[in-house]
Amino acid sequence: MSRLLLASLAALVLVACGRKEEAPPESFTPEKVAGANGGARDKIGRIYHYVRTNVDGSDPEDVYVFRKKIDHLQVYKAKQKCTNAAFVTADLDMERGYAKKLVGGRLTRQGLHEKFAYLDYDPATRKISARIELEGREPLLASVTVEKEPWHLYDFDFASLTVMTPHLADPRAGFSFGLPLVVADPNRTDFLIYLGEAEATFRSEDERAGRKALKFSLGGPAFGSFGGNLWLDAAEGHILDVETGFPNHLEYVDFKLELRGVDDGGETQWAKLLREHFEGCK
Repeated sequence: MSRLLLASLAALVLVACGRKEEAPPESFTPEKVAGANGGARDKIGRIYHYVRTNVDGSDPEDVYVFRKKIDHLQVYKAKQKCTNAAFVTADLDMERGYAKKLVGGRLTRQGLHEKFAYLDYDPATRKISARIELEGREPLLASVTVEKEPWHLYDFDFASLTVMTPHLADPRAGFSFGLPLVVADPNRTDFLIYLGEAEATFRSEDERAGRKALKFSLGGPAFGSFGGNLWLDAAEGHILDVETGFPNHLEYVDFKLELRGVDDGGETQWAKLLREHFEGCK
């Protein structure tokens, strides 16, 4: 049985044992976010290019995160040109530091978003509700309570986290967040689970991807004995690299997410990137 499936069973046990009291959610936005263009650390129009692999570098998949607006992300994921590509959008709550709505689907040959998965968060109940619409089947419905705010969807490849960590008032003090996960298995009724709280503890100044970095150990109940390390850009605050022993997709054995570059080309470059995925394909 994979680590991911074992963790989903453990998450169900934790839910059955009851909910613990939580401290108020820590703020990711100590500086005021001013208007549509955001604060100084919000890179509107930036495209972050990550590659997700196993820790040994196998099974690479490109993950592109586009900061379209201060409170809106678009994410395109693909293993190679001309093949099926995921396309996910997220509406952000910048004051509380998480995504309040995610819409999943695939990239069409016209560079558009074919939608079939919907996640909505209710802060009053701390509940994420999911609806998956698959052709020829009744919609799959699930919900889960998130015990820790802010939260970040693990299979969203930390796309929402990388635009929130630049707002940490004191990164060296460490930070934590709730970690839910969608298990992409249409035969599971419990496809939406809450893994627990993830804790990032500052360890040292470092260098990663040719940049000065802050290195954190990444653990807590969400990862159990399969934690790892996370590196943030020391100057700009976004994620440079993450390595854990716990996968966020069924086909992986563990998890690595490495920044390969950033592009501030905005809408023009993003549209070109999406268009090129199917360009020249049969």
